[in-house]
Amino acid sequence: MPAIEKEMNVVVVGLGVGGLYASKYAAGTNRKAKITIIEKRDFDQFSPCGLPYAIEGVVKDFMDLRYAVPVGGRTTKLLNHEVLSMDSTARKLKVKDLQNGNSEEIPFDTLVMATGADPVLLPVPGAVEFLGKGVHFCTNPANAEALRNAALASKKKTACVVGGGATGLEVAAALKVLGLDVHVTKRTPPVMADIFDPDMGALVLAKLAELGIHEYFGKGIDSINGKDQVESVTIAGQIIPCDLVVMAAGMKSRILIADGTGIIVNKNGFVTDERMETNISGIFAVGDCAESFSRLDGTRGPALLATTAYRQGAIAGINAAGGEAKYKGFYNTFVSFVGNMEIAATGLNLQAAQQAGYTNTKAILVKGELRPHYIQNNSELTLKIIVDGNTAKILGGQAMGKEGAAWRINVIGLMVTHGLTVQDLEDTEFAYCPPVSDVFDVLSRAADIAFKRLGKPGQ
Repeated sequence: MPAIEKEMNVVVVGLGVGGLYASKYAAGTNRKAKITIIEKRDFDQFSPCGLPYAIEGVVKDFMDLRYAVPVGGRTTKLLNHEVLSMDSTARKLKVKDLQNGNSEEIPFDTLVMATGADPVLLPVPGAVEFLGKGVHFCTNPANAEALRNAALASKKKTACVVGGGATGLEVAAALKVLGLDVHVTKRTPPVMADIFDPDMGALVLAKLAELGIHEYFGKGIDSINGKDQVESVTIAGQIIPCDLVVMAAGMKSRILIADGTGIIVNKNGFVTDERMETNISGIFAVGDCAESFSRLDGTRGPALLATTAYRQGAIAGINAAGGEAKYKGFYNTFVSFVGNMEIAATGLNLQAAQQAGYTNTKAILVKGELRPHYIQNNSELTLKIIVDGNTAKILGGQAMGKEGAAWRINVIGLMVTHGLTVQDLEDTEFAYCPPVSDVFDVLSRAADIAFKRLGKPGQ
């Protein structure tokens, strides 16, 4: 697409992944666009996904998670600035400089909202009262470092993590490394039920047990107890002494900027279309604050992944600068690292596939070593692929193991993206060297089994 040369003001609110790439793609699309980035923090960016590993000590210093975003030319960066209100008709923002307290109006022709999300504080007795007195979040370098310091200073050496998603389990594993006795609770019993099938979720529970982490899935927290500080929690009637509680029970989109503007929002955030545009022309939303749609079945919801925010930001940036691009939807390619195990998934799990109308769905589960049997220090991988029995198209996959889960899920993600089949997977040539891989990779094994299950033997 040829570069656009049209004078216009593009404003980006929020300097997370989505906001960063919106500004980059806007600048690259329109040579005469003026880009203004507004960020409430007093520093540029940080890696939220690295926080649990900084708590664990894998990252040397919390400051290492921060990094600067160079700007210049037509791009202006306003740190320590907060948007107080928006006039969507007059196309202007009221912005406050948090250093000197002064306010100003910033006009815009187009606007990209990348405001992110805030952690959910569950409405249980004691949660509000003990916030900062034993109740912690893990959402930015400051509160994550405070959590680590509290763990190291803990007298009871016992922590309760509320939430069984990726962040909750990563933090639980990190606290265990720091020497704490860790309890994890979530109100619903399945492990990441929107991502993993029950048989794969059971592997996560087995890993938690191996690490010595106590899980109370299906038993939500009743209360947080104490006098001046957290002293215990009550889970399903059982009192567990502890002096540290981590709230990792989900995120809620930041949407206050849209109050009174007419922009449509719901529980997932700003409602957007395939251009990442809201119902008001020229106003876009990306990342954790935006509701978009699944590439596979059209289901609407938030993605809450950095890789998704990057793509949405790029699409919104192009469109905000006068270009034309369409977002194709998310399919939630995901990986986490709990203890010493990679857990990864992409696309639809079995239940989601059936709910999406794939009535003849096949689940292929394989488990095997990643290298030839004669290689020392070998490791196993469990892989599951979801296949449409009518077309042989691959709909999703899940993988877990000490290593190798992520890249195999990336391969399956590529298959899902392009609507490829088990025949295509069978035909894919993988690199082989004994210390690295086996001749007949677990991916190839899964494809071979799928052919047999579908009544179409591999060739």
